[in-house]
Amino acid sequence: MQCEKCFGEMISVPNRRHAQCRGCGNYHFDLPLEDPSEPLELSGQSVGVICPKCKESLEFATLHGRWRVCLCKKCRGYVIDSGCLGVIVHELRANYRGEDASPVPLNPRELDEHRSCPACDQWMETHPYHGPGTAVINSCSACKVTWMDHQELASIICAPGFRPKPDSSPFRVRLNPNPIELQDDRLQSPAKLMLQLITGISM
Repeated sequence: MQCEKCFGEMISVPNRRHAQCRGCGNYHFDLPLEDPSEPLELSGQSVGVICPKCKESLEFATLHGRWRVCLCKKCRGYVIDSGCLGVIVHELRANYRGEDASPVPLNPRELDEHRSCPACDQWMETHPYHGPGTAVINSCSACKVTWMDHQELASIICAPGFRPKPDSSPFRVRLNPNPIELQDDRLQSPAKLMLQLITGISM
């Protein structure tokens, strides 16, 4: 496959349903943004911080119609609250009715990719996701946020292994009811504002 921008070679990313140009870094996605495996709905509201992967501006979006994330429209990666991630995986794996995906080996190159936290600008920890699947994620223990690449969550949901019973989650994730009010608060830094809008918790 050739890149539509520079006609360079597009390299497929294993198990992530997209490819990236070796030359200019352009992305080609096999799936639309609203694909049911990992549906994302854009809000049109800028976060005020940049993507840790491709340095584009992040935008607020809704994942699976319920959970707020900060999305990069270029690479389709997103920042999500680390505490919410476990609840999301629990609920989505419990309710998944498709076929289990064939197991794939962990890509060791992903362990060498480092990201700076969009909230505090410090290096995030790069590590395998400690659960189903073979995703490698980036997390900031100080800010309690996680960076997920495109289709990483989907690969975790459809991975073989234990599945909890439906409606067995001990927690319910509630979205912040007043995102506009917080966005208009000019006393908050963009980083703190981003975390408030994701989690609904003041720092």
